[in-house]
Parts: sequence; structure tokens; C-alpha cells
Amino acid sequence: MFRKNNKFILLILIVSVLGSILAGCGSSNNKGEAAAPGTTNNSGESTSGKSVEPVELSLFSWMFEGADNQDSVIYQKLQEKLDIRIKPITASWNDWEEKLNVMIASGEMPDVFMSYGIDRPVQYRQWIKEGMLLPISDYSDQYPNIQKSLVNFEILAKTTGDKHYALPVYNEAGNGKDAVSGHNILIRKDWLDKLKLQMPTTIDEFYAVAKAFTENDPDGNNKNDTYGYTSSSGGVWWQYPIFNAFDTSTDRWEKKEGQWLPEVISDETQDAVTFLNQMYKEKILDPEFMLNTDDKKIEKFVTGKVGMIIHNANATLYNDIYNKFKQAKPDVDPKSVFTWVGTLKGKNGNQRMDGFNNFWCETSINSSISAEKQKKALELLDYLLSDEGQDLMLNGVEGVHYKKEGDAIVPLITEEEKTKEKAFSLKALVSWNTDYLPDNMPNKEDIVALTKSTGDYAVPNPLAYLNISPDALDSSISSQLNDLVNEQIITLIVNSKEVPVDFAKFKETWLSKGGTKLIEETNKQAVVEGR
Repeated sequence: MFRKNNKFILLILIVSVLGSILAGCGSSNNKGEAAAPGTTNNSGESTSGKSVEPVELSLFSWMFEGADNQDSVIYQKLQEKLDIRIKPITASWNDWEEKLNVMIASGEMPDVFMSYGIDRPVQYRQWIKEGMLLPISDYSDQYPNIQKSLVNFEILAKTTGDKHYALPVYNEAGNGKDAVSGHNILIRKDWLDKLKLQMPTTIDEFYAVAKAFTENDPDGNNKNDTYGYTSSSGGVWWQYPIFNAFDTSTDRWEKKEGQWLPEVISDETQDAVTFLNQMYKEKILDPEFMLNTDDKKIEKFVTGKVGMIIHNANATLYNDIYNKFKQAKPDVDPKSVFTWVGTLKGKNGNQRMDGFNNFWCETSINSSISAEKQKKALELLDYLLSDEGQDLMLNGVEGVHYKKEGDAIVPLITEEEKTKEKAFSLKALVSWNTDYLPDNMPNKEDIVALTKSTGDYAVPNPLAYLNISPDALDSSISSQLNDLVNEQIITLIVNSKEVPVDFAKFKETWLSKGGTKLIEETNKQAVVEGR
């Protein structure tokens, strides 16, 4: 009798345990909510908020090549702080996007990954539609640094149902800075000095200086072999600072009398085209301006073939040109040879520089991973955005990568050595920090002034990422119109004998090839999004 009771009690206990397990399984969900305390999931992770082992997060970016060194003190700090183990996945710059798409298509989406995000709107919105991306903004009230960052990008949420499904990787720090400019007009200072000219500050002065650089033998070789100004290939886009001086552009919209209209068909654009057409006819504008590669453009600038170029304005590229002048003229200070113009005053007296949204690429979280992994992914992004996390990513670990002398941070490794430690590249999940320059950066003060001279005037695109449904407007229409603009505007600059007549024909063609429909649907969607 006693033996039978023992078996009965044992049976009751087994049923009870099984019932508890089944009850726990029944209470789980696939909506990213935390699992029941004290249980573990199929990956062996604790769902009590603390893992038995560090939670492994797979991270994908083209920048992570060589970033799998688990002995890195950066990783050790992150593991200590967040109880995670980083598993980097990477690809080359040439095929990273393809590799990411293959992983996603095969059901192997990384836990956290960088993509072009909203800059690939069709693909990005499809991922959202299929529920593949975690709506990060749903959790942002729990993560103050994420929330603080997302506040700067509210316009992006308007295009995806008022939710953020990715964290924009910001270019420059600072709340409220919604646009940046990374370009400038570089100028031969030695030519200005030789010809006793002042730095151009207006579009008319720009023309006068460019004309003098072409006609007045600024290099002193008694040959007519210089041009005032050039740019490089990439459609008409590189001319945007010139168009901005006429308060217009070839790719933005303006609101007039309550209606959004494309600037490319405006009277101001006709004036800008007339200006560049005149420069081309007078051979002030380099006839190869549409054929130059960036390298060729810089070569012409350094070797004294052209006096002004429009180019990227950041620390790396400024110092690259600085060093090229140093090599070409070893006995001359490069700062006496070249400098920058900044943002020109236009015909109306205003200074305009079309800026770009203060981010490039976005970081998303896989919505299908466990609740604990999602939590750790959010914690990682929030930490990287914190002051402590940014300090770790920018300067490294004290005593290993730098030391402090008073308030100054003194590097203990070179920038080249720092670049080789790929764990620093994790910073790119949240920020580029293009405004950050270490104290030992060569020409730091000049670079800061260079970037401010255009960055302070940067204005955002008022209709960036407007979400016009493909059902309302064939998505090919916009790309076809962009091709038309690049082709026709360049033709007008180079070939037109009578710009007003030819520009009127261009405008008529633009409207007839889908432009009228684009204007109609743009205004409808702008009302929906409150633009």
C-alpha cells in the first residue's frame, strides 16, 4: 500500500511539473514581450532579465571587418557593462547591401544591422509591412538616449506611420540640428594674392574672381591655360552651391501661394542656368567640368589648372589636399596656397546652402529575436548614444588608448593604430560624429572654420522622404524626371544659344513627362503629412 502511494505521489508531482512547463509556454508570445521570470528559452538564455552567459548579439555592417577580436578591451568593457557578447558580421563595401539582402531573404536576418533605411524606401517599407523590424520608438521612453536622438528625426516617422523602425546614424551631435553640409568652394589663395583680389562673398564677386583667374595669368607662365572654376561628374548635382546662390535647386520644392512646386522649373533656376551658360561660353567654367573624376578635379586644383572647385569639406579630405600641396610645393605653407570661400550671398542678399538630413544610414533590430535579445540590443544602442558610450567609442579606454593631463585627453596610440582596432567601428551603429576632431588632429582649427562656413547655413529638404504611394504615382516617374533634369540642364549650360527659349521648352517637357502628375500627388501627400 505504501509503495502504491509513493508511485501515486510521484505521478502527481510529474503532472504538476509538466503543467507548470506547459503553462509557462502558453504565456509566451511573439510580440517582443518579456518571458516569465525564472525560465529559459530555447537558446539557453535566462528570461529573468539576467543571462547565465552573456547574451550574444549578431551585428552587421560593412565596417566590421576584423572586428571579431573578443580580446579587445572595448568588447570587455561592453560585456562588463551590458552582459553581452558581440558577434560581428561583415562584408566588403562593394557588396554589403547584397549580402544583407541575401541574409534576410534566407531567414538569417542579423539581430542588429545597418542599412540605408529610408533611403531605400521601397525595400525599407516592405520590411516594415512584413513585420521584420522592431518599432524602436515603442520602447524609447525606457531608453532616454535613444529617445533624445529620435526627437531630431520626427520627419522620418511621418513617412512610416508615426513610428521609428530604425535609429538614424547621426552625422553631427546636437539636438535640433536637422541639417548639415559637407561641401565647400575651395580657392587658390596664392592666385587671389597675386592678382590682388579680395575673397569673393557674393555670386557676382565669384564670377569676377573666376573670370580673372581665367584671363589674367594667375600662375604667371604667360600662357592662357587656366580656368576659373570646375566641378566633377555626378550629374548637375555638384553645381548646387551655385544654384543656391540664386535661391533655387534642381531637386527641391518650394511652397508658393499654398502650393508646393519644384524649384527646377522656376524662374530662379533659369537665371542660374543662364549664369553657368555664360561662364561656359566665356571659358571661365572648365569645359571638362562634367567629365572630371574627383581625383582629376583635385589634381587640376593642386597643379594650377583651375582656381576654384566645389568639394567635400571634412577633416580627411582637407588634410589630403593640404598634403598634396605640401608635396607639390615643399617649401611653401599650404595655407598660403589654398583656402575656402564658404557660403556665397545670392542675388537676394541671402546665404543658402542646401543641407542634408543629419544622418546617413540607419540601424534596425530584428523583430523576431527573443525578448531578452531585443532588450540587450536596445540597451546597447542606448549606451552607445550615452556620454559614457560616446567617450568609449571616440577615445577608448583610459590607460590603454589615452591618458588625461588635466582636462586634456592625450592619445597613447596613433590614429592609424586606432583605426586598426575595429571594435571602435561599433560607434557607427549610432553616430558618425563628423564634428568630432581629436586634439591632435592636424589643422583642427582650420577644419572647424571650414565646416562652419557652410554648415551654419545648411537648410533641410522640406519634403525629404515624402511618402507618395506607388498606387498613386508610378515610382519610375521620379527617376525618369531626374534623368531628364541631369541631361537637359547640362545641355542648356553647354549648348544653349538662347537660354530663356530653351528653358521654356525644358519646362514644358518636364511637365508633360509626368511632372504635372508629380506636382498633384506631391501636394496631396504633403497635406496628409502636414508638410
